[in-house]
Amino acid sequence: MGCLVALTAGLYVALNLLGAGGGRPNDAQTVQIVNATLCSVWFFSSSFGGSVLNTIGPAITAPLGVCGYMVYVGSLWYFDRYGQEAFPIAAGVIIGIGSGLVFVTMGYIAMSYSEEDDRGSFITMSINIQACGSIIGGIIPLIINRNSTVAAGVPESVYIIFLVLQGTGAVLGFLLLQNPAKIKREDGSSIAIIEARGFVQELKANLEIFTDWKLLLMVPAFLPAECFLVYDGSVNAYHNNLRTRCLLGFIAVVLQVPCGYGLQKILDHKAWHRRTRAFIGLAVVGIPLIGSWIWEIVRTRNYNRSATPGHLTDWSDDRFIPIFFLFMINWIASSLWQYLILYYLGCFTNSPRKAANYAGVFRGFLGAGEAICFGLDSISIPYIKEAGGIFAFYTTGVLVFLYMAAYHIGETKYFSGEEDVVIPQHVLDEHAAAAASVDDNQDRSLNVNGEKKELASEKVTGSSV
Repeated sequence: MGCLVALTAGLYVALNLLGAGGGRPNDAQTVQIVNATLCSVWFFSSSFGGSVLNTIGPAITAPLGVCGYMVYVGSLWYFDRYGQEAFPIAAGVIIGIGSGLVFVTMGYIAMSYSEEDDRGSFITMSINIQACGSIIGGIIPLIINRNSTVAAGVPESVYIIFLVLQGTGAVLGFLLLQNPAKIKREDGSSIAIIEARGFVQELKANLEIFTDWKLLLMVPAFLPAECFLVYDGSVNAYHNNLRTRCLLGFIAVVLQVPCGYGLQKILDHKAWHRRTRAFIGLAVVGIPLIGSWIWEIVRTRNYNRSATPGHLTDWSDDRFIPIFFLFMINWIASSLWQYLILYYLGCFTNSPRKAANYAGVFRGFLGAGEAICFGLDSISIPYIKEAGGIFAFYTTGVLVFLYMAAYHIGETKYFSGEEDVVIPQHVLDEHAAAAASVDDNQDRSLNVNGEKKELASEKVTGSSV
């Protein structure tokens, strides 16, 4: 599933970095319209994608989503060749639907196919493989534009290669992705037992998720989760020259991968209680996240978007060094925020059905936040206001997660009565052993107390005689 996301979202980033459309005069405006359309549709496709996934299964849902990305790549190829906007804008709707289906399936598998102690590993694996797609998308424009100050066009071979890769991924996804009932753990048990339900029943269950107060309380954490992509891209285009932007984007995605694995080691540290892992993970991500956005507010306070800077920053300039460190901290912390959200959601359920709906609502509000950010950025609001708004949502999200970790994350959800969940045999054995140990201790305590009472009774009787 991580490979499918790399071939879709990863290559989507690659095309945008390459300047798909061949650098035509109306290219930037068209891409902005397509992105806004994509994010608007993404809200609905993600929010209700769980109903589709629970009805037809991951082996159909994910490949359908990949096909949406293929239409998008084809539309940019068409736009590059003929310059007509209608197809790319229509493709914005189609990729909006496709991206919702792909990301809902990714969240569903990462949260519900993993055991509780391995959840961080599954989440990290899927997002890091996606990042590898973005690394490919970063190194290509870096090589092409290392000595360039103008946008480079896209050869037709790039579109063909991307379409072949995505088509191959769609076929492999159809052949390899399995429903949880068909996947066996090492002990021979299934992940879950899913009873067939109609689409209307799934839709009702999906709508009921919107009454889950814990999920709704987390919405301020969902909204800014990808706004950093819009903001960082816009500030970089305003402040830095082409090769500097390419270098920053490439190094940031490369560093995201080891940092993601570092966070995974915290979230899956078996010697710590799950609540402790949630607190430490939140501190490791939240402190640099809030710090970097405060830094962004300070550094952009005098930026005037109506006037182009006299000298765009190059990687050879002295002022590039602080920009480099800020960009790395901001990008990595903002990226890891998504890892953390999926981990927290995974602490609230082991049910594939509920995980699909949780992932859908998260991705839906993420898309809504990104669409709002695209809209605000397109009207050139001051960067200090844009950064301040994102900072406010992230800070609220950190406070919400502090509350969730303190009061609503327990050691396990396996024994919470979720109907479709099959508890792993080793968890049952460990639970039985722990229960037996408690019973043993209680029996010993009763025996000791009984003996003490008996001795005390004898002493009292003896003294009265």
